[in-house]
Amino acid sequence: MYLTLNAPDLARPLFRAIAPHLPAPLERRWRLPSQRGGPGLPEAICNDVLALEGEERRQRRLHPLSPVEQDAIRALRGRQWDGLLHLFEQRGISGVMVWNGYRGRRGLLALAAQHAGLRVVQFERCAYPGFVQAGLGGTNAGAAHLLGEAFANTAPDPDIIEGFAATQRQRPKRGLLGRLSPAQRDTGSTPVALPDRFIYCPLQVAADTQLTVHGSWVSDMPAFISAVTAAARSLPGDVAVVFRPHPSCAVGQAQALQRAAASSDRVRVIADGSSAALLARSAAVVTVNSSVGLEAFAYDRPVVTLGQSFYGGRGLTHEVQDQTALAATFKGLGDLSFDADRRRRFLTWLRNEGFQRWPASAADPAARALAQHVAALMDAAGGLSIIVGNP
Repeated sequence: MYLTLNAPDLARPLFRAIAPHLPAPLERRWRLPSQRGGPGLPEAICNDVLALEGEERRQRRLHPLSPVEQDAIRALRGRQWDGLLHLFEQRGISGVMVWNGYRGRRGLLALAAQHAGLRVVQFERCAYPGFVQAGLGGTNAGAAHLLGEAFANTAPDPDIIEGFAATQRQRPKRGLLGRLSPAQRDTGSTPVALPDRFIYCPLQVAADTQLTVHGSWVSDMPAFISAVTAAARSLPGDVAVVFRPHPSCAVGQAQALQRAAASSDRVRVIADGSSAALLARSAAVVTVNSSVGLEAFAYDRPVVTLGQSFYGGRGLTHEVQDQTALAATFKGLGDLSFDADRRRRFLTWLRNEGFQRWPASAADPAARALAQHVAALMDAAGGLSIIVGNP
């Protein structure tokens, strides 16, 4: 419903490509509607909106919202909420599509649509370049279709591991289809001074919804660093921990990393080299819910997930629910295992069914396929009008 500056190059071409193939008119709006004099946000939803805004600011190390700022946000979102509900009724809206849809204007659009009983299809990047997530209930760990055992009966592609590994590259800057120029690919660079045996702990972007919504008992990256550093005391004597800062974000991480490295000679911080090189050399991967955890499947590495992830559990990763469980997992590092066959089935299913191909244009056959997928999720009928919320 509103085009912001965080990803306009993603959503607009995507929705333009599928619009001609949807079974009903598609309206793309640049602003959220606003209406005065209505009841405003329900208290519970208002509290959720303010809590998510406050958590995002905390992780970005911004000042907490003052009472005046909270009142301003409450008033603005209340007018937009009333405007959305009026628009839904006035235009006969039957479904909503939104990029991500967890916070800000797009989050409000998703909440208002759900409140009105409308289907909400949420889109997001995914681990396969040239593909996109599109599902109900959220993205990543919130996407209902990515959870459960739908993949279990999929025949594994014997070449899926090699093929998936070939797609996973360090990607400092991606285009619409997630592709890199050859100069951007850094797959063979191995950092110097790597320990002989180590656990690879990739850091994530501060305030990303992977943390603010799906982080579970790990509230942010400093908390992740602290939890892993404390648990490292339980590791076998020849195993170290290697943290790698996220190449796109270091907010709030530098001091926590310095404290961790100073507290133990078994903690290393390595920023050079590629993630692929670290995966290839590691004994295991520990992450909240980073996509690096899924990438580790291509290297047959055990993965420990601390937060909620769409690839967690089910014989794919080892999930830990608290600090005590993490320490116990580190103590029994040699017992970590996974089901390689199920991982291959899962990766094959993601490519064939779980994720959708990202259309390059309306003429791309992938555009019609994605539109049909969206229509099935909406359970669309004739005359449906779908509003698209741009970032």
